[in-house]
Amino acid sequence: MNVECITLGPLETNSYLLSDDATRRCVLVDAPPEAGEHLLSGIRERGLTLDALLLTHGHWDHMADAHLFEAPGVRVFGHRDDVLCYEEPERFMFFYQMGIPGLTEADFRPVKITNWVGEGDTFELLGKTFEVRHVPGHCPGNILFYCAGDNVAFPGDAIFKGSVGRSDLPGGSWPTLLKSIRERIYTLPVGTVLFPGHGEPTTVGGEMRSNPYARP
Repeated sequence: MNVECITLGPLETNSYLLSDDATRRCVLVDAPPEAGEHLLSGIRERGLTLDALLLTHGHWDHMADAHLFEAPGVRVFGHRDDVLCYEEPERFMFFYQMGIPGLTEADFRPVKITNWVGEGDTFELLGKTFEVRHVPGHCPGNILFYCAGDNVAFPGDAIFKGSVGRSDLPGGSWPTLLKSIRERIYTLPVGTVLFPGHGEPTTVGGEMRSNPYARP
């Protein structure tokens, strides 16, 4: 499985394109602002077929363009604890307008989740098994998608290289975030590569050894 990182939008959010050379199928992890502009045509031009969109959580910078990828046959995965973010994103518009004043209601489009998933759920994509781990604390519905077959995980904004996600936004909780990291991320194999919502990749073992905010 190929993993390509594309950093997009005003908050430099990572979107990941997962693809299989043999079948020409692909999966997208998160759809930040500008994802439609930069990825839709590229997927078509490369002869890839999009099977699913995996949303790690409902914050605008991770799902602003998700509606552009809705199509027959494309499954959209998300956690129900972020249902308001997905279905009524305009409710949270003012939080983003404080840092990005030019945003308007037109920038906040809902997305229809076709597959609500939670802790322990598994599903098949690209011939691989993905496991869902619920890692709240940054927001209520943050989830991690783990593919043991390729030793990779996509934790959203729960953890970053040498840092962790914010817990001061609506629904955030610092104790919950630390508990999630210790019980749901640090229990993955230490060699698992983490592809976070912002910044560079890291590993479970690397964060256990050196992350100053989340000690094992």
